[in-house]
Amino acid sequence: MEYADTIMHKKGLFDRLMGRSGTGSSGVVAVAANQTIAVYGTQGGVGASCLTALFSKTLHQWGFTVSVVEAAASGGSLLRLMGKRPVNQGLDTISRGREKLQSELESIKINIIKGLNVYPRSGALHNAQWTWNEEEAMEALGMVRKMAGTGFMLIDVGNIPNDGLSRAALTKADQIVSVFRPTDMGIDTVARFGERCHYGGLNKKLIWLANQVESKHGLAKAGEMIGQRVDYCIPWEKGMGHVEQGDKPPQHIQDVVEELLRDLVRAPSAKVF
Repeated sequence: MEYADTIMHKKGLFDRLMGRSGTGSSGVVAVAANQTIAVYGTQGGVGASCLTALFSKTLHQWGFTVSVVEAAASGGSLLRLMGKRPVNQGLDTISRGREKLQSELESIKINIIKGLNVYPRSGALHNAQWTWNEEEAMEALGMVRKMAGTGFMLIDVGNIPNDGLSRAALTKADQIVSVFRPTDMGIDTVARFGERCHYGGLNKKLIWLANQVESKHGLAKAGEMIGQRVDYCIPWEKGMGHVEQGDKPPQHIQDVVEELLRDLVRAPSAKVF
């Protein structure tokens, strides 16, 4: 798969994204686009869905097309973070028949705004026990990736990695943003997920993001447990509730979101290369 798109017609926009005043004599800006980014929460309530919504909105505001998949087994409410109501039809209600897959995915796609689409889970209670097997899930995510074209694909994986759709999402992703809280219990979940990724060959995809950080001690302890540096952290401040209501996030949260995305988008240092 080719990850780098050469952007020549949005030079000013991408110069600003890269934080530089010029692009050199060639006038070409290389951007790591058409990536698939999975957002995983090591436990419930750490903000994985909120951050999925913020990542997708920010990339769209930067000029990229974005497709969002709600793969979380406990999902059904991601649309609320986009200012929409949950729907009764979603990834857990389609037939999964290969011959109908593309048309059924198109039928459940919700257009938030031009260039930003969501493939949601159903918000209907009677569909809560419906599950995918991994082979079907891989095919469905591959179809969404194809339909997304050169844009970004964001997947809200949730915090249940044993679900078929979640497993497929972690496998398909080019990057896995793993969100955790640096509490004693949160660090236990970090250690377990880190071990799982080690044996599953997913370590090189991992990007650790600590949310609701009260002290640097927890970050250092988490880094020791997983043997990797935690590069991104959101300080403990009230404000994530605004995101849950679909409102504009506080600036301290948006700053971290943009920092992480710039690192992924900037081709020379993007981890996919």
